[in-house]
Formats: sequence, C-alpha cells, structure tokens
Amino acid sequence: MINFKEFKTKAEIIKHIKMMSGEACRTTTQAEKYLRAHLPKESYYQGKIINYLKESYPGAFVWKASAGAYCRQGIPDVCAIIDGKFYGFEVKRPYIGILSEIQERTIEQIQAAGGGWHCWSSMFSGGCKEND
Repeated sequence: MINFKEFKTKAEIIKHIKMMSGEACRTTTQAEKYLRAHLPKESYYQGKIINYLKESYPGAFVWKASAGAYCRQGIPDVCAIIDGKFYGFEVKRPYIGILSEIQERTIEQIQAAGGGWHCWSSMFSGGCKEND
C-alpha cells in the first residue's frame, strides 16, 4: 500500500507508481488510473473533517451538504456555523481534485456574504487556496 503522505506533488506520486508497479503501470495514463482507484474517496476525508469540527468546536452546528437534482450546485461538501460565522469546506481528493467553475463562483458568493471557506485537498498535495 502506498503512503500517499510521502509525496508532495502529483508528479512525484505518478513517478513512484510507475517505478514500483513494473509492467502494470508503465505509462502516465496507467499510473493516473491506478492513483484514482487507490486514493480514498472524498467521503473519507469529509467524515474526518466533520469529526474534527465536532470534537474541536462542540458548540458548532456542522453538516454534510447533500447533492442532488433539487439542490443548489456548488455548495461546499461540509458546512459549519462556528461562533455565529458560516464556514464551508470543499473537499477534493489529493493530487487529482480541482474546483469547478460553479464551486469557485459559490466561494466568491460566500466571501461576499461574510462567510469563510476552505478547500481541502490534503496538506501534502497543495493546490487549494483558502479564506477564513
């Protein structure tokens, strides 16, 4: 099993996968497919964030935003009200997750309304900007 925390960039982990997998992942495309198949899903990270918020801020109101046909698009995955302020946490899988245009527009609207947000993709993969 790969310890994903050892790698700071997607390029580093792709190189490692190609070196360690032998014939199974000789190309970058094959290594990227392997990476997608073996990274934890966003729900794994969402659960960790929800648990952290509930433990660290016991008075906070924390929830997992639902997605579906009748839901507003772009809402962050995890939402919280802490000390009267709204925070949205958009979760992306390390190395492969990127914000969509609608998510970026929603972040701007949250900021304009005085809320904070954080795009979490792992402290090891970088890439997301944030605002509190």
